Amino acid sequence: MTSKLVALRVLDAVFVAFTTVLILWVGGLPIDWLSGIVDMAPVEFHWFSMFVVFAALLLMHAIANAE
Repeated sequence: MTSKLVALRVLDAVFVAFTTVLILWVGGLPIDWLSGIVDMAPVEFHWFSMFVVFAALLLMHAIANAE
């Protein structure tokens, strides 16, 4: 596997993990225990998750379009 494919797989895993957390949060699962682990308020953790999802998408786009 090339380093490009490895980077895309890692970013894809990060994207899926944080998107799953966001979907579960929107679905009503309380994430107070999760935000307690990372020492963030639930609202802060929600915005952090959205930032990570957006950043992972941008990085995947940049890597996929790089020549």
